[in-house]
Amino acid sequence: MIKLKFNKKKLFLFIMLLSTIMAISSSKWLSAWLAMEINLMNTIPFIYETKNKKMSEKIMIYFLTQVMASVLMLTTILTLSNFDINMFSKLILSASMMIKLGMPPFHMWMPEMLNKLNWNVTLIMLTIQKINPLFILNQLIEQNMILTIMMIMSSTLGSIMGINQLSLNKIMAFSSMNHMSWMIMCMMNSSNLWMKYFLIYFIINLTLCIFFNENKLFYINQMNMKMNFSLKMTTMLMMLNLGGLPPLPGFYLKWMSIESMMNFDYLYMILLIMLLSSMVTLLFYMRLMIMSALLSTTTQKFNKILINKKYYLIMMTNMIMPMFILN
Repeated sequence: MIKLKFNKKKLFLFIMLLSTIMAISSSKWLSAWLAMEINLMNTIPFIYETKNKKMSEKIMIYFLTQVMASVLMLTTILTLSNFDINMFSKLILSASMMIKLGMPPFHMWMPEMLNKLNWNVTLIMLTIQKINPLFILNQLIEQNMILTIMMIMSSTLGSIMGINQLSLNKIMAFSSMNHMSWMIMCMMNSSNLWMKYFLIYFIINLTLCIFFNENKLFYINQMNMKMNFSLKMTTMLMMLNLGGLPPLPGFYLKWMSIESMMNFDYLYMILLIMLLSSMVTLLFYMRLMIMSALLSTTTQKFNKILINKKYYLIMMTNMIMPMFILN
């Protein structure tokens, strides 16, 4: 029975990846919409892994939100005259993609749904489920005032609303909003830089979710429980890498994004706002570090520091792999 369940999960994941490839390579809007619907239906079994009332509520929140975005997208596609996309249609399609991405002002469903979810499912929601909307949004991207306002809202709200959170899942969700604003900014200036950004963001989230899943961490106050010195240092480096603190690889990623923005004079004020928002995100990353690094535990061993090979591999993947992608 256990083996059968595992094979089913692998099948759903395989179909999800195939639908992602279908959406990326599709040349028609209707086929891209169909691929996103297949992706949606294959994500629900992962969320409903444990059958209880809370999981049922999370599935309904996720399903209804995604269906609303899909209906908005499908209606816009079917009402296009001669399949020519005008400015209004681009705005509607962009809004539907932002609903799927969980970006402000359409973000309220995402933190509540991700709260107390399994870290494997959280990784899928934060990375794989964002590939299709990002590729479609890249086809629609234009430098307009509405998109700029949404980008600023995503950067500021994603950083400010994460300060007062105690759940690690919610913190990762608000951190994702902030990173989405940087990816959209990269789309506005360069067609390939946002792909590098997303790939490095995927690697960092992968290592963090594996680490949290291995140690069964879901809240900030658990960061100090049963963690020796090596685990604390690993957590600190990975979180600061996600925040983009120099000289870690996450900083070089934002450095490249800032360099691309410097070519446009009218984006200087937006750049300043996003930099200040990134400083605020470092604030709630440092809150995690206070619980894990500054408080004492009974498992600390300063005389004999041993790093588990598994955590050493996770940390090296988090630090070294992004440098190869940037080069």
